[in-house]
Amino acid sequence: MKFFQSSSKVKSNRELTHYEWICEATGDTNASFYMLRFTSQGNVEGWVKYADRKEKVKVFSASYVKEKNLLKFYKQDDVFVAVFSKEKIAAVIDGQTMNFIRCSKG
Repeated sequence: MKFFQSSSKVKSNRELTHYEWICEATGDTNASFYMLRFTSQGNVEGWVKYADRKEKVKVFSASYVKEKNLLKFYKQDDVFVAVFSKEKIAAVIDGQTMNFIRCSKG
C-alpha cells in the first residue's frame, strides 16, 4: 500500500515562508489570538495578542520541517506536530487542537 511507503523528501516551504497564521479560538480568556509567523524556510515564531495590550508578544522561536502535509515544530526539547493545508494549519499544542488560518504575508 502506498500509505505505508516511506518518502521523506522535504518539499519547499515557499507556501509557508513569510506568512502569518492566526488562531482566534485559543481557550485563553486573556488572549485575543495566537499567531504563527514563518520567518524563513525552517524557522517559525509564536506570538500572542493579549486583550489588555496593544502590541503582540513573541512567546517562542522554533525550527520546523514540512513533509508533505505534516509540520513538525522543534523548540529545544519540545516537539509538536500539525497538519497543513493551503488554508489551515491544525496544530496540537499542549493537548489542545488549534486551527490557524492564513491571514497575511508578513
